Amino acid sequence: MSSETKLSGIHYVMFLSYSLTFLIWGFVTTSGVMTLDYFSKYIPRFLVPISAAMGPLFLMVGNTLMGRLADIVGRRGIYVFTMSLYTIGLVGMALSLFFINTMPVEIAFTVFLISYILAEIGVGGEEPPALAATTELMPPNRRGSMLVLITNFDNVGAALAALILFLSLLWSTPISATWTMIGTAILIIAVAVVIRLVTPESVRWLMVKGREDVARRIAEEKGLMYAISDYRSKANVRFPPVWFRALVLSLMGFSQLATYGLMAYYIIYLPTLPFSSNEVLAAQVLLWANVGASLAGLVGLVVDNIRRRMFTLLSYIGGLLTMIPIFLVYGLMSTSSIASSLSIFYILLILNMVFSEFGWAVRVLLEPELFPTRVRSTWIGIVRLISWTVYIVLIYYLLATASTFTYLLSNVLLYIVGIAAALAWYIWGVETKGLPVSVLDGAASK
Repeated sequence: MSSETKLSGIHYVMFLSYSLTFLIWGFVTTSGVMTLDYFSKYIPRFLVPISAAMGPLFLMVGNTLMGRLADIVGRRGIYVFTMSLYTIGLVGMALSLFFINTMPVEIAFTVFLISYILAEIGVGGEEPPALAATTELMPPNRRGSMLVLITNFDNVGAALAALILFLSLLWSTPISATWTMIGTAILIIAVAVVIRLVTPESVRWLMVKGREDVARRIAEEKGLMYAISDYRSKANVRFPPVWFRALVLSLMGFSQLATYGLMAYYIIYLPTLPFSSNEVLAAQVLLWANVGASLAGLVGLVVDNIRRRMFTLLSYIGGLLTMIPIFLVYGLMSTSSIASSLSIFYILLILNMVFSEFGWAVRVLLEPELFPTRVRSTWIGIVRLISWTVYIVLIYYLLATASTFTYLLSNVLLYIVGIAAALAWYIWGVETKGLPVSVLDGAASK
């Protein structure tokens, strides 16, 4: 069974188009977290964990609603909704910082919260169709690489946004620095609009929808015939039941989502750590966390040479082994001199983010591969709905308690959950590396 295809110009157009989805997501997340950090000085303390949970809550809404819609209107058709939402959201977040000097704080904060919600729905809504389209359109022998490298732009975007913010803070006020960061994101959106105009619809989705003539015409024009070819007669692959796939992916999902988000973003709201209540140091936490994750995302260059099940298990084991020293130093030895060292914290954080990113890579490989084209985007949204729900509850609870010990211990326990799910997939799962999308569809539909 050979379906190897070399990358051509259209593949690089798609790569850029889908990568911009995740790059903008990174900017939205960092913009929201840091804007809220600025407002936290002016709003009641109890509003901080509630507001922090709004980002992932409505990203989850975007995942679920737009994921389903993308199976109805198409992968390409969803962009008019999503891009409008996060553009309005980013502009609104920038305006909220302007309003804080001209209006009551309550009004400015309300503008921020509504804008943050819209932006998160937008970027969340682009994720399932982007993963689905990448799976359906990229050559099977390069699919894993494309999925991991494309989604790594979330980390790149967050790191770039944090770097812009950090450098701006050195020469200007927090408000001006945040405007600079958000303004850069809006320029990136302008580039994305142009690229999206030449990005083709998923020919695999068109085939499933009965639009075979259109699918074949696009496939022939763009060199994507492999995407609509049928290789099922040459393979005999059967996936575990859909409930098992959904359960394993959901457990790995909230384990990875929570450990990444809690360590890379929301940890800056804890009042007892060395960087607490300092915008410059908080920006550095976001920067170094996402630099570590971005570098780890380069595993996408070789991931198509690694068996999925082994990579899955090692990712979560590595996450636990790098989380334990963070818990010991900052959870159990919080009064020691070593716990006051920012350098040690950054080193441990970067190491942990490397394995957290490997866990992310595993998820973006398996989630679209384990469900058929006709409902692929829908199931990605459902699995993420479950994962994000648990994550949101944890954000609210852990920030409300403001206990560093509980916060870090929870991360250790979450990695244990992830290891259990990864072990289950290692034992009872199926290897999906290099399988053509027609084979994935056949195995997922049995």
